[in-house]
Amino acid sequence: MGWKGLRVWLLLCCLAPLSAMAVTSPCGREGVDVAECLEILVGGWETDVIDLASISPGLHAQLKQEMDALLLSLQTLRNQLNDDADIASVDDAITRTIALQEQVLQQYHLRWQKTALGHGLFYGSDLEQWQAMVQLESRQALSAIANTYHRWQARIQDDTQGLSRYRNMIGALLVLVIAIASFIGLHRLTRRSTSGLFHLHNRIVERANKRRWVKALARLISGTAPLAPWILLWIILSGFAALFSGSNAALLLWWVPLAQLYIIYGLLCLLGEWLLLRISQGAGVFLNTDQNKQISLHAKERARWLVWPWVLLYIIDHWIGPSLLYRAVELFAWVVAWFVIGTLLKLRHQDYLANLKRLLPETLDPLAERLLSERSFIFAATALLPLQLLLFLREYLDQLLSDFDWYRSLSARWFRIRTKSLVETEDDEVALDEICEQYERWFASSDNADDTLPAIDTGLMPAIRKPFDAWMNERTDENVLLITGEKGMGKSAALSRLHKQLNKDMPEVHIERISVPPKTTARADVYAMIGDMLGIDMQDGPAALARSDESREPTVIMLDAAQNLFLSEVGHLDGWRALLDLTNTRVENLFWVIAINNQSWAYLCNVFGREYQMRQVVRVKRWSQNEIRSLILSRHHLSGYKLQYEDILLATRGPEAGNLRNAEQRYFSLLWDSCRGVPMAALELWLSSIRTDGSRVLVGLPQAPSSSALEKQGSKLLFVYAAIATHENLTSGEINIVTNQQENVVRYALKAALDSEFIERGDDGRYRITPLWYHTVISYLTRKNMLHE
Repeated sequence: MGWKGLRVWLLLCCLAPLSAMAVTSPCGREGVDVAECLEILVGGWETDVIDLASISPGLHAQLKQEMDALLLSLQTLRNQLNDDADIASVDDAITRTIALQEQVLQQYHLRWQKTALGHGLFYGSDLEQWQAMVQLESRQALSAIANTYHRWQARIQDDTQGLSRYRNMIGALLVLVIAIASFIGLHRLTRRSTSGLFHLHNRIVERANKRRWVKALARLISGTAPLAPWILLWIILSGFAALFSGSNAALLLWWVPLAQLYIIYGLLCLLGEWLLLRISQGAGVFLNTDQNKQISLHAKERARWLVWPWVLLYIIDHWIGPSLLYRAVELFAWVVAWFVIGTLLKLRHQDYLANLKRLLPETLDPLAERLLSERSFIFAATALLPLQLLLFLREYLDQLLSDFDWYRSLSARWFRIRTKSLVETEDDEVALDEICEQYERWFASSDNADDTLPAIDTGLMPAIRKPFDAWMNERTDENVLLITGEKGMGKSAALSRLHKQLNKDMPEVHIERISVPPKTTARADVYAMIGDMLGIDMQDGPAALARSDESREPTVIMLDAAQNLFLSEVGHLDGWRALLDLTNTRVENLFWVIAINNQSWAYLCNVFGREYQMRQVVRVKRWSQNEIRSLILSRHHLSGYKLQYEDILLATRGPEAGNLRNAEQRYFSLLWDSCRGVPMAALELWLSSIRTDGSRVLVGLPQAPSSSALEKQGSKLLFVYAAIATHENLTSGEINIVTNQQENVVRYALKAALDSEFIERGDDGRYRITPLWYHTVISYLTRKNMLHE
């Protein structure tokens, strides 16, 4: 039976007595089986209530009204019957109808739980259904109040139990008082967690040393310290609620959510105060004590306005449940929250606008000013709050990740992209002056250590001293140490400093240091070179070295530029083989320190095998940004010149505009990203990005050379450049040998490279990659898979 048909049948059979009470119900007429009639009637209702579970809330409300009319009709019918069997059938129908009423009411609340306010009011609903919903919820609210009142009145007036009738109520009140007292005590106790977290933060920072991720963790701890008491209180309260979840103490079950709302209120006070302080800080405004107190009071007042609508929602949820009233108050709560946030932010109106301008392009400044005018501020400020939070998140991540080199490199590249067009315009308009020679001499990219220049501790010297000290103390068989790294990483300077350290700390140790002449590729030449250093005849090679070991005092041989011991061609590897034979000779009084270019070492490892040469290898790591910064600024300080950054490095919006510290940080991020941590390249990039003006040094953007000059070269020419990179330095004749290229091809390649200035020819006639171009050339050849590392 359809629902409309059921309504018609119900009006005919049961609702007619409502308008004419004297008329006898059809189920009560003579000759009609009342039990059968009621079974058909109530059974049809039961079927249709199940089938109509997904209708709109308005239709559920009307259905509930009809169920009330049915129940009234059945009660009238019962009064008209005399037969006991018929009366029992009517009683059974009344019981089933009451159950149907409860089921329809549950379906009504379930539909509102899943339905938004607009959908529930306007989707398939009319004015009659709205009135039905209002009447239903009004009756339910009044019924809930009346039931509660009668229940407590009956309990109080029940004299049969004596004073024991107050036991449950007193027990509930006692538990509630204990819970409130415990809550207050826990609240005071959890406040100590803030100082504990700050103390933990200080301990972590003290022990962090140079471990950047530990410092980042410490920042996270200090940032969440003010929230810790409230979070701990929430966790404890949740556990308390779970412990008493089966309790019959109604007051206690009502109190726990209200206590949770108080915790939310405390968190909202902190968040509101933090938001206002962060807005002022972002705008570069200093707040005095009175202004800080004003912000704190303002945040607490607005937090109370935010909480009260949700308290009302909680009461409605427990009083009526999901309903039209609940959805309407929920909408009201969100509207209140919107305007309360607007009034909260209006306290720092100008600061809020200044922060927004920092995030948006300058072309949108007029629009931002119109949106955040005095009249429209409380309407638009809340909508624009996500942009403010995005700005705060970006700044927080910038502080959190600023210690990590990869993030500095990423920030530098993004800044370079943003300023690319401006840099190109300035390059066309401004010609850099020549750098004063008096200033330039402080930045000479010499590999040898100079006592007049500050030494930057990168951890290389301790790494070299560790195996040497172990050999001196125990005279182990590990008497060979190889140092490998990119060109310009300071290998030669490290050997020079090691030489001076050992002369000072261990005068009994005899030290011989030499830079291998290019290209010493014959075995006899290598033996003669080592023999001259040790003052012995080395014609017998390793045997002569072993014979003279017993009478030799502890000796250290330092071989710099060991890449000069080979050429990558058959018959030109004997020099390196001779060195391997000597280093593999078992001696007790000789320690080898060998420095070699990383590209050369990679090639030799591919030829001879990495594990069959030297076991102790120190790989020189690229310098960090702080180390590059110390290198440049320490030398600049010695020059006596004043430092000034150009406008492009100072051009930021907001309170950081014109900040020299931020400009300096931005410049060295760009410099480090361009030089890739190679100090020699950093010195060259520094000189290429500055100009002197009297006693001032004007600093612009560092610009690493583009690989476009290499992309124009053919593959045959690239083999020439790869050979130079592998050997670090070659003559044109040696290039012919290792590349097997025609002489005219080699000459053309060298001429093209000299014209582009990424290859230079020294006074000794050898060709090398210029320090400024080193990373660009190596990166391009590596992408072309033409190098061994």
